[in-house]
Amino acid sequence: MPWTRPRFGYSRQIWLFLAASFSFGLSQAFISLFLNFYLRELGLGPEWQGIVNALPALTLAAVSLPLVVLARRLSNARVIQLGAGLTVLGLSLLALAPGALLAVVGALLQGMGSAALSVSGAPFMANNSDERTRVGLFTIQSALMVGAGFVGNMLGGQLPALYTGWAGGDPGGLDALRAAMLVAAGLQPSGKPAQPGRSGALSIHDRPTMFRLVLPSMFVGLGAGATIPFLNVYIEGRFGISYASLGALFAWTSLATAVTVLIQPWLVRRLGQLGAVLAVQASSLPFLVMLGFSPSLWMVTVALFVRGALMNATGPVYSSYAMSVLRQADRPMYSAVNTIAWSGSWALASLASGALRASGWFDFATSFNILFGFTLLMYIANTLAIYLGIFLPDRRGELQPIPEAQGETF
Repeated sequence: MPWTRPRFGYSRQIWLFLAASFSFGLSQAFISLFLNFYLRELGLGPEWQGIVNALPALTLAAVSLPLVVLARRLSNARVIQLGAGLTVLGLSLLALAPGALLAVVGALLQGMGSAALSVSGAPFMANNSDERTRVGLFTIQSALMVGAGFVGNMLGGQLPALYTGWAGGDPGGLDALRAAMLVAAGLQPSGKPAQPGRSGALSIHDRPTMFRLVLPSMFVGLGAGATIPFLNVYIEGRFGISYASLGALFAWTSLATAVTVLIQPWLVRRLGQLGAVLAVQASSLPFLVMLGFSPSLWMVTVALFVRGALMNATGPVYSSYAMSVLRQADRPMYSAVNTIAWSGSWALASLASGALRASGWFDFATSFNILFGFTLLMYIANTLAIYLGIFLPDRRGELQPIPEAQGETF
């Protein structure tokens, strides 16, 4: 498949979307760093951490298909703006929650907002690019997101201490963590009015290709949901490091991912889109073993950097490939079905992870050993699903890119 270096003559609506992606990445970095500690200070144990982490994903699965209908009747751009508003509201409620009830409501609204962004983001970029620029655009957007993670984690790790330096109190206390969550809500982007889009039925033109593309996401969701939302708890509980150190650790991981994302186009030129995805994801598996089972912090740190960079960097390439082999009418549906598969399996695994850790059947270390073992098996299944279900059929010519016309604006 032909590909050239990224071209930066994108339209105004694409630049608005990229700016919003950076702001969203900052917010998500704050949330991932502090959410579990914030819930703990609210008096909610591991089982509630599992529930609140799972709720956005469950909501993603529940509302994604209705959002496809909405996107076809209005536009992907309008749905993106709706998602931004719901996410701000949900995070604000979560940050102000006095207990479990409002935290659950906030997580549900955040999930609805995230669903809108997930369903419409990739189709919006695909509809405003062509085959030659699509990988570059998806790469830039992903690099901005994870680059924002570097900035967000680095600054976020300092927020509780800055807050207590101004207002007094304990940097690990509820007020300081609540302040960090409110900053995350304030960083969510908002949008401008969109022009109407085309209406259409809730249908899929190419079901076999859709299934091939979605199945790997289910395996990744199951594996990631068991461990990734709780990496902060795992590292803090195992090695006792401070919030500032934890923020710096995740920040440098995000930076490593951003750098790896930016070299993906180079790999695509040499290995092809699917070859790059397979090579990079397979290379991440040994580092996942190191992350879950190494006895020392420095080994876990190296594994966190390398595994996160390798596994996450392939996302824009895979999304670009999926958009290129699907009709334009199927793209929002793919985003919805892919979101349902990934978020539903993520939520299931997250709930099971919280229940396992809260059960008391195993100690802290053994519980995470079991969870990391499960994650490894699911990531291996993901790699096999891409190789057998997509890479080989692509080599046989069963999957071909579909040229599309551009057109969608804010």
